[in-house]
Amino acid sequence: MAAVGSRQGSSSAINAEEALGVQMLAYQIDGRHEQAAGHEAFLERLEGHPAIAAELVELSALLQARSTLGAHPVPGLEDTPLCLHAGYGAREILTAVGWLTASRRVPFQAGTLSLLSRQTELLFVTLDKSEGYHDRIAYHDYAISAERFHWQSQNSAGPDTPGGRRYLESATNGWQFQLFVRPRKGEAYRACGPVTLESAEGDRPMSIVWRLQTPLPARLFREFSVLRGV
Repeated sequence: MAAVGSRQGSSSAINAEEALGVQMLAYQIDGRHEQAAGHEAFLERLEGHPAIAAELVELSALLQARSTLGAHPVPGLEDTPLCLHAGYGAREILTAVGWLTASRRVPFQAGTLSLLSRQTELLFVTLDKSEGYHDRIAYHDYAISAERFHWQSQNSAGPDTPGGRRYLESATNGWQFQLFVRPRKGEAYRACGPVTLESAEGDRPMSIVWRLQTPLPARLFREFSVLRGV
């Protein structure tokens, strides 16, 4: 949001990191897929609506003041603006990692995304699936401890499928996995950082226990635990 504030009343250039942050903001608050454009176009639109720009800057400052998180990069995604344990919308995450761009903006509703250029798979987890999901979706995802997370793959993944083998052989195949978790649909995903395979069983879906490189803060563990709501 610093970039938005700096542009109010001026045409000053912004650096690459600020430009990506503006692109993330643009795609998060504008839900129209046909509105694919670079950060410059978004800033120009804001300049035509100074009251909205000022409100966004004020909101950003308020959220920053309320935050208790340090600005720690997500291990393995240090080249992005994403911060460990911070909350993001899916479109923000997809823009940060380069999947959504100024010229490419497509719908995304899958639970995983494999980024071949990074050899990284993003795991998007919604814990409460009681609303807005098909009846056949009944994955059991929850934090076992601050360091361990139980996750069920999509129904198409098994030990003999490319996706399943990617998980099972991850100790040697060079692939990394990043976990993003939200309590329920409509809320922000928390960037939980990289995870490594601890154990796996079952077939279509596979039940996997991931070990988190960075333990969850106590508050997030309580929120993501199997005992949440008890």
